[in-house]
Amino acid sequence: MRKLFFSIFLIGFSTSIFGQYTDILNSNQPGNSQSAYALGKKVLQFEGGLWVENRKHTHTHTNMFISGLNYTVRYGYFSNKLEFMLQGALIYDYTQQNRFITTTQSHMGFYNHTLGAKYLIYNPYFENKPNLYSWKANHSFNWNNMIPAVAIYAGVNAFPNERYFYSGIAPFSPKVVLALQSHPTPRTALIGNIIANRFTTQYPEWGYVLTLTHNLDNGRFSIFAESEGIQSQWYSDHIIRLGGAYLFTKDIQVNIDLGASWKDTPSRYIALLGFSYRIDKYDKFLPQEKK
Repeated sequence: MRKLFFSIFLIGFSTSIFGQYTDILNSNQPGNSQSAYALGKKVLQFEGGLWVENRKHTHTHTNMFISGLNYTVRYGYFSNKLEFMLQGALIYDYTQQNRFITTTQSHMGFYNHTLGAKYLIYNPYFENKPNLYSWKANHSFNWNNMIPAVAIYAGVNAFPNERYFYSGIAPFSPKVVLALQSHPTPRTALIGNIIANRFTTQYPEWGYVLTLTHNLDNGRFSIFAESEGIQSQWYSDHIIRLGGAYLFTKDIQVNIDLGASWKDTPSRYIALLGFSYRIDKYDKFLPQEKK
């Protein structure tokens, strides 16, 4: 399930010991953040979601209904630390403006389409040995668990739709993400992303995503809370998301996300139903023991 903690809970091993591959699906859903860990060599994964959103802008007197499809294709190649990723979103919007008269318009197009790669550059590992003389020491919080794994993502935005950004936007632009991930407890994952998007163009965008995910006792359900900030010349926002995920099998997961913004220029209310599916060929590429 999301951010590797299901593997920690179900098989009892830290991802730091065996690299990034896990026996159970490692999805970036629920939420919008990227895990620091890759899928593992020769693992192909599809992640996506159908979502709806309502936006109301008090200054422009507009009411916009949006529906869309998010899609992500991830593939681990060459190393357990490296993965390639294709991300995008196809959306439809219907906008109603109420001033002196009511006008409507609708549009459909790709909101984004980005191809990139992520590489794990630092993976901490601390062996927590039991203290035979202190119950308190064995049950107190270990601050070493807050030291994050660190990964860097670099990608290219290709042919963005001007309708959903700004006129004159460049057909190609860079995107870079610094991904941090720690596990404060065996069932909890804390993910942080720092994002620089289109920073070589006239309209750069900066942002962050902070996600906290917790696995419930049954080992299949998880819940999450997320904060996302966006800042650019024309648009800034702060979005809060809550939701959960359920692991049907070790290769299939569904999730539900609910989100809202803090402001009314525009106000945003978002609901998403997500799905993740893994094709796991990792075992076929492990070296075979000699008899």
